Amino acid sequence: MASWKGHVFGGLVCSTVYTAAISYTPIERYAEKADLLNSWQALASVFVICILFAIFPDVDKNSKAQDLFYGIVFPLDVLLIFTGSLQAAAYLGIIAMLPVIGHHRGWTHKKWVMFIVPLPILLVPYIYNETLLPISIIYYIAAVVGYFSHLLFDGLAWR
Repeated sequence: MASWKGHVFGGLVCSTVYTAAISYTPIERYAEKADLLNSWQALASVFVICILFAIFPDVDKNSKAQDLFYGIVFPLDVLLIFTGSLQAAAYLGIIAMLPVIGHHRGWTHKKWVMFIVPLPILLVPYIYNETLLPISIIYYIAAVVGYFSHLLFDGLAWR
């Protein structure tokens, strides 16, 4: 079982590996991926999403992981509200509240949850734009990779 520092480190390592992997996919097949790799904000988003989901399962208890998670999510939510992205702010708020529905090492530490919790990253753009955006897929996979790193460092990924 890793500490919050171990989970942040795991999220950094996994996001670095993931970013390197997506950078070697053929760019001409994914025009939006080229924009992602040329935009430092989008690339930073991949790292932030990965790290947030790497500590997400431990947000259900009073801990440094919880302080770090909400220390990042709260200003991000305020920024979304300030810029008029109210729907995105609402979805982020709902996702941020999820871990407190249950006890520690409960549902947040199940393998299937790493695929379900990040689903709004895929579904919301699809519902509102009626298309599945390639950047949404990249962000969804970043969230799953971060979540997986948490389970891996807790020793639960292979059980």
